[in-house]
Amino acid sequence: MEWTRYLQKPTYWLLALGVALATLHLTILDRAGEPNLMSLSILLWLAIGSLLWDKRHNLHLESDLVSTLVGFSLIMLILCRGLAPTGYHLKISPFVSGFGLALMASGVKRLLDYWKELLILGLLVLYSPLANVLQAINLPLITAKASTFLLWLTGFKVYREGVFINLPTGKVEVYGACSGIDSILLMLCIAVLFFLLIPIKTIQRIVCIGLAIFLGFIVNAARVSLMAILVASRDMEAFDYWHGKDGSLIFSVIGVALFGLFCWLAYVRNMANLADSTKEEVR
Repeated sequence: MEWTRYLQKPTYWLLALGVALATLHLTILDRAGEPNLMSLSILLWLAIGSLLWDKRHNLHLESDLVSTLVGFSLIMLILCRGLAPTGYHLKISPFVSGFGLALMASGVKRLLDYWKELLILGLLVLYSPLANVLQAINLPLITAKASTFLLWLTGFKVYREGVFINLPTGKVEVYGACSGIDSILLMLCIAVLFFLLIPIKTIQRIVCIGLAIFLGFIVNAARVSLMAILVASRDMEAFDYWHGKDGSLIFSVIGVALFGLFCWLAYVRNMANLADSTKEEVR
């Protein structure tokens, strides 16, 4: 039968294993109630799938025995730890399982063939260290200053006391969870994904990273300003919504959309026009 021929090819077994590992990660994330990390992880896995699909004809799926055993052991370790409620690490386990899958697919000598995919999974590993760096620079105070400036710029009578933003009829405190760490890291990861998927110059990559960090910060500052207005208006139901995970996710989507629009206008559109003109010259 036709399907039995597919079962005899290691390519499809590796594909099924990769899909299973990605599904396991997203399922555990969903149960953990991490919407920001969930949305980021979906983007990361989609980017990995796109990269692998683009080079599917150039992959050397020939691994040695030692690499296969080591890779299989790493994957089994992750799967076994996933059976325990707290055994699966949301940020480290995907990288370990991806590393193991690369070893099983092509061996240690061909690991560089998967450097982009491993770098993408490495973004999850770096998530917590980068968050600690942002916490060390007193981001809540910087966010409070930016939000106060935005409110003043739009005509509100506002002043700041430390991390407190004061309006005539109410005030809000900017603490760690509202400082924009998740928003900044999400945008940073998306910038890295962009120049891994789209070939651009080094200076353009630096611009992308700088813009992504700025958008992540300023969009969150706008969200904090909105919450300050809602508190001053005594609209606590709306405040709870925008302060919660759903409201935070909407502003994250706004940041991603603005970044995508910039990249399209500045880089992707020019590449598309250049490709079209090249085709016309060939004709």
